[in-house]
Amino acid sequence: MAEPTSSRGQTYPVIEGYRLAQVIGGGGFSRVFKALNASATKHRLAAVKLVHYVAPSSQSTRKQHPPDRRALQKEVQVHALLRHENVLEFIAAKEIGVGKDSATLARERNWVAGLYMVLEFAEGGDLFDKIPPDQGVEEDLAHFYFMQLIAALEYCHGQGIAHRDVKPENLLLDSQGNLKLADFGLCAVYKYQGKTRELNGPCGSLPYIAPEMNGLPYKGEPVDVWSAGAVLFAMLVGNTPWDEPTKRSPEYVAYLSGELFDYDPWPRLSPDSFSLLQKMMCPDPRKRISLAEIKRHRWYQSRPNQWIENGKCKDALGLAAELLHGLALTGDLDVAELHSDGMRASVPDTVSFSQPDPQRRPTFFERKSEGAAEEEARPSWHALRAPSTCVAQYAREDPDKKMYAMSQQIETRREGLSSTFDPRAGGSQFTQAMNHLTSWSSLAAGASRFSPQLTRFFSKATAAQITLLLAKRLDHEKISFQVEPVGIVLDEEGAEGLQESTLAHRAPPVAAAAALLAESREGAAGIRRSDSGAMKLDRGSVGSRGCKISLWTHDRRKCALRGEIRVEAILRKTDGEENEEMDMDEDAMDDGIAKAMIIMRRSKGSPLEWRRLFRALAGDEEVRKVVVSP
Repeated sequence: MAEPTSSRGQTYPVIEGYRLAQVIGGGGFSRVFKALNASATKHRLAAVKLVHYVAPSSQSTRKQHPPDRRALQKEVQVHALLRHENVLEFIAAKEIGVGKDSATLARERNWVAGLYMVLEFAEGGDLFDKIPPDQGVEEDLAHFYFMQLIAALEYCHGQGIAHRDVKPENLLLDSQGNLKLADFGLCAVYKYQGKTRELNGPCGSLPYIAPEMNGLPYKGEPVDVWSAGAVLFAMLVGNTPWDEPTKRSPEYVAYLSGELFDYDPWPRLSPDSFSLLQKMMCPDPRKRISLAEIKRHRWYQSRPNQWIENGKCKDALGLAAELLHGLALTGDLDVAELHSDGMRASVPDTVSFSQPDPQRRPTFFERKSEGAAEEEARPSWHALRAPSTCVAQYAREDPDKKMYAMSQQIETRREGLSSTFDPRAGGSQFTQAMNHLTSWSSLAAGASRFSPQLTRFFSKATAAQITLLLAKRLDHEKISFQVEPVGIVLDEEGAEGLQESTLAHRAPPVAAAAALLAESREGAAGIRRSDSGAMKLDRGSVGSRGCKISLWTHDRRKCALRGEIRVEAILRKTDGEENEEMDMDEDAMDDGIAKAMIIMRRSKGSPLEWRRLFRALAGDEEVRKVVVSP
């Protein structure tokens, strides 16, 4: 695999024996790479987080503040001290290009300057990537991951450290499906040598921060307890309780009065989990339950759990299958067309995705939004209730046929997979099971790519064709995006050349895209409109290896949501196939062979909201026509 280079053509140094292999995330001033150290005895694979002290050229026009070096140094010092099975392990850190000698060496070697942090590679990806929005997971699964989260926080607090940024984005999974608490960039030392101090400064994500973080001094432990309660709520119901814990939020005001408990999803909570959540998200931090009291609570202590043994997952294959059950029953895995006998599963197309569930109580937000003006309506993927309790919909139509079909497919694949694993051997049982149970492994082999993300699918359309379909849907959803080719790009005369061809598209006005295209160099590529108003993909927008679609928007909780769609070509066009307008070639797609691999990677924002966006894109009528399964 070719080593990655920066947008300026610079290379990346080897950090503590780790050679950077491929970009797996990041945005703004940071970038995350998968890295390999073949001689390492423990972590051969690692995640290397590079923080630029100066904005990369691709970000130079964005209005972002450069990172605080002192805060980064504090993050390194604190994280390096933490050693716990539920805390992402810190391996090493190194500054490149800082100081006279280092700066000279970086210039001579043409290295990218910045702070490099080598961290444990969370091979299982994001926990919340595997949780269906507005549905959540079974209580046993939520209980399992909640116990591991509490274990991580109890350890951190025992070291005198408050995390202060507990949220779904920072909950990762290792190769066996165990939870890893990550990102200590906002942590604070509140206890040292027996002395405790109060903390200052609001930080974290608004839907998860405690109400006392409003500029006044506060204690470290209670704010983490509150955030853990909001995370538990999100695991159980697939949604955040409110957009922010202030009087500006009608939902939070209704929570304070108790009115909110009459509205979905609160009635779906069991009595014990409801009791614990109320105690964890008590507005008065002096009365809020402590971690020790959480462990004595009936829901935590008395509930038996089949997944955990000595604090770790005891059945990685079963855990993977259980997580996938929830996504299958809500329709989130319908795009993968799971099957066990060569036939597509008998699943209704996008069942109940847009139709209301008559057995479900409306949310408080929905009731407040009734009668809103049409121009104030949110884009479709921001809808507060996405699949609207699809499990109930399946049960009403045929409780035995629909639910059994999806469950049996996963169970059959699991039985076939379990015989290939030796429990005495190492390896990633959880992640291999995730790929096998979603039919990913058989198709991904041709693309030489492993992916822990479940926001992904294969297309029988070419990379250019599926890019156009995705661009149309993003335009429809009024989401800003930018298309960049990957690999060799053809110029106007058909000669090969490496072009930095990029087109930024800020929807809804297409005039901005047209202006950018007009200003770009001759032969550059992008999105444009034909005379009839139809969106077209210019020649060169997609390179020989596909393209990258960077996108940025805000979710329904008013939080930033950013990431990219990687469209990777599997099969190329044969010589002589010419289609400058990139229209659909039905004959080429009838063969059902996967020609492109699509992976959506989030760089900032809620994984639940990212999955909602994936659902809107992959569930688009035109996109679904070209999805292929093995």
